[in-house]
Amino acid sequence: MGLLIVTTAFAVGVPRMTVDTSIQSLISNNDPHRETYIDFIELFGSDRTTILLVEDKNLWTTEKLQEFENFHYDLGDMADTLKVESLITASDVHDEGGDIASGALLDPIPETPEEVQQARDYALKNPFFKGQYIAPDGRGLVVVLTTPSYILGTVDDIGINDEVENIVKDYREKFDRITVIGGARLNSETTDVLIAEMPPMFGFLIVMLICGLWISTKRPQAFILPIITAVLSTVVTFGFLGWTGIPLNMLGSLAPVILLALGSTEDMHFFASYMEGLRKAHGEKSDLSRRDYINAARRYMIKHVGLPTVLTAGTSALGFAVSAISDVPAIRDFGIMASFAIFANGVITILLAPSFYHYFGDSKHQKNRRPHKYLRLVSYKMARAFDRIYKRPILFVGPFAVVCALGIGAATQVEVSNNPLDALTDSHPFIQDYRFSEDRLGGLEGLAVLIDSQRDQHVRDPEALRIMFEISKEIDKLPGVTMATSLAGQLAHINHVWGNPETIPPETADQVDQFLMMLQRSDIESYVTRDFRYATIKVKHTISDTKELLALIGQIQAILDEKLPPWLVGDVTGESPLAAYTATSLISSQMFSLLFLVGSIYVVMSMIFSSLKAGLGATLPNICVPILTLGLMGAIGLPMNPPLIIVIVVSIGIAVDDTIHMLSSYKESCRHIANPRFAARHTIRSEAAAVLTTTFALALAFYSQTVSSLYYTQVFGLLMGTALLMALVIDLFVTPLLMTRLNFVGIFDLVIQRIPKKMLNSFPLFKDMGQRQVRDLILSSVQRYADPGERIIVAGKSDKSMMLLLEGKAGVYIKTDTGEEKRISEMVEGDTVGEMSLLAGTPRSASVIAEEKCWLVEVDQDILKRMQLTNPFLSSRVYHNIGRILSDRLLQANERKK
Repeated sequence: MGLLIVTTAFAVGVPRMTVDTSIQSLISNNDPHRETYIDFIELFGSDRTTILLVEDKNLWTTEKLQEFENFHYDLGDMADTLKVESLITASDVHDEGGDIASGALLDPIPETPEEVQQARDYALKNPFFKGQYIAPDGRGLVVVLTTPSYILGTVDDIGINDEVENIVKDYREKFDRITVIGGARLNSETTDVLIAEMPPMFGFLIVMLICGLWISTKRPQAFILPIITAVLSTVVTFGFLGWTGIPLNMLGSLAPVILLALGSTEDMHFFASYMEGLRKAHGEKSDLSRRDYINAARRYMIKHVGLPTVLTAGTSALGFAVSAISDVPAIRDFGIMASFAIFANGVITILLAPSFYHYFGDSKHQKNRRPHKYLRLVSYKMARAFDRIYKRPILFVGPFAVVCALGIGAATQVEVSNNPLDALTDSHPFIQDYRFSEDRLGGLEGLAVLIDSQRDQHVRDPEALRIMFEISKEIDKLPGVTMATSLAGQLAHINHVWGNPETIPPETADQVDQFLMMLQRSDIESYVTRDFRYATIKVKHTISDTKELLALIGQIQAILDEKLPPWLVGDVTGESPLAAYTATSLISSQMFSLLFLVGSIYVVMSMIFSSLKAGLGATLPNICVPILTLGLMGAIGLPMNPPLIIVIVVSIGIAVDDTIHMLSSYKESCRHIANPRFAARHTIRSEAAAVLTTTFALALAFYSQTVSSLYYTQVFGLLMGTALLMALVIDLFVTPLLMTRLNFVGIFDLVIQRIPKKMLNSFPLFKDMGQRQVRDLILSSVQRYADPGERIIVAGKSDKSMMLLLEGKAGVYIKTDTGEEKRISEMVEGDTVGEMSLLAGTPRSASVIAEEKCWLVEVDQDILKRMQLTNPFLSSRVYHNIGRILSDRLLQANERKK
């Protein structure tokens, strides 16, 4: 009931959630170039534009031009319009029959065909109009709509785009084609796709998971619980976003998928533990009621999975939380959201699972409902494969190390990208319109060069104009640049029209003043401030790739360094350059998050297994997953961008989850199987079927994301599906191999055992040992349980091990000449037996039979050999105490003879 109330409270906040897919969310708040961009916006106004290309076969007629004028002014009447530009308002200076004419070509609209044709010719002759206000072939006119920039506050792109579309809708029948390109439409359509695709993608993922888990378990409980916890966690998370005002971005849209992927692995472990508890309950007693069987299975489940779930949820949440310190808003918001989501999912799972199995748990253990025979066969093959690896590890470790080395090398080749166009696929209508408009107008991307002359009226100086004109001409020659315009270029054009055979800026201050009078203030306010201290060069280009854009920025900066004198200072700025600058710091900034996450995993693992070596051994395999994922990106040429940075954290989160549960299962197997190799093989056989099915179901579901209309979702699905498969191989082979080679000591057993300190300190085997050494020895050994009458040791066998009785009482028996067994002594708590078999490998000289329920620890030669490598001081203390026990026993025998 409490969970329902809390979920409902969060659900109320879901309608308050906002969506932000803007490029500003992908720009660092602490980038040093940000201040330059803010200065540019405050000086020259927003550079956020929407380009509307209007085409019609009869466009250059008075009637169509009149409609175009109406279209222009309707756009200007929008609430968020800061400025609207086209041939309706742009001034043109041209030679008109020997006279210099200045003014807008289409204001007023030409009335005769001759006037219309003349206006068209003048527009095509103006180098600043082609590609800017008119298509180079003259068959299209452009309206440039300027709206507020994100850099100075929140902007309603969806509202702006809707208003534009409502106006365009009224004019679509009046023109052959109207193409709309701009950040407002891009963000609006990205948001639409993001919201529209979340439910079906999530639904398909659920279907795939249901199919996989049904094949694996043949029980509906296996997939019902993951679906419930994922849905509840998603509602709580989206409600959290609504109440806190954190916007949902492209990274956050993957939250349901991530929660189902990470949550289903936890829920599957709960289910597997529940079924194991049910099997044990049926094996111990066959006359219990249905409710008693369910309660026994629930207790076993909580006891074996509760703590690992808390640890994995905490570790994963901590790993995501590190992203919250990022200075990139999208990554920061995702870090906050994801850490809350993972934490909420863990809490919901822990609270819901016991109640779920209380009411809906199966009470029957039926062999015919075990995993499909093919899965059991695959599990058997996996265990056999591990057996071969264990015997000859170099055959697996060698190639695996080579693959990891190649992965590291390929990872260094990963390039960064922060291009907003990457959000949509090439088949999306916006991208198709973008490519069409780019082809018609010769480039839609833009950046600016901000020039500070450091004193008023300085940029109108003929020398300053000459320098800026030369810089513009040099930039114009760079690859990908289609146009570089400035006030100097405008004045050079007027100078040429005025009669100068060369297109160069005016050479005297008087000419500058005279030519400036031919332009409207609206014509030059985008290029120079009112005090003529600051000027800008606007660069139009066709480059959208981040790497190429950074190269272009570097080339422009080199020109500025070469051409600008000390009294002129220039910087490259703009929305797209700022996003590109952020991209350069993406990987380096996230390396801290990754290192922090790996360090956290190492600390947690070391605490779990009470060994720094064990922590290292458990952490190393998990590092391989993000390394290989990055290597894959480098090998196939996928760039790293903000939405894909989460692949690293999510992949390592999935890997560490399975690792913790694998190690826990291994420790449980070691309680009954003395040989580490056999224990690992048993762990693989018992876990492989469920892990294989869940992994393949999730991998297939992730691969299905490649049909999305969002490019980021496509690549995320591809990488996550592959990362899951890589994590599967590592968890089934690399982790068990390390488990058998290192001395893993589980903290879970410490909670279970509750060994009194006074009893431990009195045992001869533990003499002069510290509390930690006693614990390590017990948990490194194999625990045995014996019921009254059960033979603990059989005379004549060569087991090469010794027994320590922790609780209970047993009798020591030898055979007489008549063949009967004679009780010669008793074993009580703290006594040991079988020391000579352990040290020398001699056959057992007597039998030991339990007289009460006994709890023993068995130490064999393999355990001591591993202990010599991992903890030599403890090994020497064990040998020393065994020698002391044998010496005392010999002295007692001599005393009895006397």
